[in-house]
Amino acid sequence: MVRKTILAVDDDPVVLEAVKMTFANNFNVITAKDGHEAIEMVGQYRIDLILLDVMMPGFDGFSTLMLLKDLPESRDIPVIMLTAVGKKDKVVSAFRDGASGYVLKPFKEDALRAKIESVLDQIEST
Repeated sequence: MVRKTILAVDDDPVVLEAVKMTFANNFNVITAKDGHEAIEMVGQYRIDLILLDVMMPGFDGFSTLMLLKDLPESRDIPVIMLTAVGKKDKVVSAFRDGASGYVLKPFKEDALRAKIESVLDQIEST
């Protein structure tokens, strides 16, 4: 079975390292430090799922999400927002803009793994 590739996008290197360490046994994990780098990477790699931080300097997660959903090469890639921002209006906005999930940081490994697997299973079953 081919391993799925996850792109983790966060301006915090500690979070990126935590995601890599947590999921390296089950997924290929690549990282981007901001939205601009994430957009570049979707053109370079076959990405199966994106974990996207909301609060990043410059190009924030919501701007990145909207651009990802507008680009032909990334519009069908599921995006899970992985963020410390839990305000209801932000959660609603993320889903309205095309997010497949919303997980709060600090993440619990089992909960995030379950969400990733659930989203990937939904994609495979369609």
